[in-house]
Amino acid sequence: MNKKIIELIKPNSYTYTRTYSLFTSDKWGSWKNSGVVDNSLITAGRIYSFCTGYTASPSLPKPNSYRWITGLSKAKSIRIRFTVFFATPRGWYVREHPDAYVQILGGYVLVRCTGLSSYISVGGKTLVNISKDTTYDITFYQNYMICNGTRYNYPSNVRLENAPYDDSIYAFAYGGFITSNDYFQCYADLYVSNFVVVYRT
Repeated sequence: MNKKIIELIKPNSYTYTRTYSLFTSDKWGSWKNSGVVDNSLITAGRIYSFCTGYTASPSLPKPNSYRWITGLSKAKSIRIRFTVFFATPRGWYVREHPDAYVQILGGYVLVRCTGLSSYISVGGKTLVNISKDTTYDITFYQNYMICNGTRYNYPSNVRLENAPYDDSIYAFAYGGFITSNDYFQCYADLYVSNFVVVYRT
């Protein structure tokens, strides 16, 4: 009888969901560094870096945007939809490859697409190698990840709540740098949407 009473008076646990706007303000906060920077921009759901010039005088903008979400590491799940494009439409030798990424929890969770290596990692361990010009629907749970319908377990002792960093999200793009005898162009273009966080009380 006492056990039944304890179960009845025990606080009920439930979840609630928040959808955060990407690179624009919402009712829970705002992003830093949003707007247009030189040839680059940060706007709703998109961060874009376009580098252009000559080898001796390149224009190399590196836009970024970030915010803090209190309690993010304790969330039941974090979902993002991520697509990256990058190209070198003009020029001949890539000196520094285009790069675009989203860091969650100070980099404990990293989704990165570069000219050299593209991957999703958690706790410093690469879980999935990814391709450019491809969309990935990713949900990070406390001890595993679902990417485009496939489950990937984290290494032992890796959980989002164990992230040693802060409850931040940081997005970055770098267009790259080409050595060329002529005018060069290269860019990185990052789209992120559906940043949905499920919390458990």
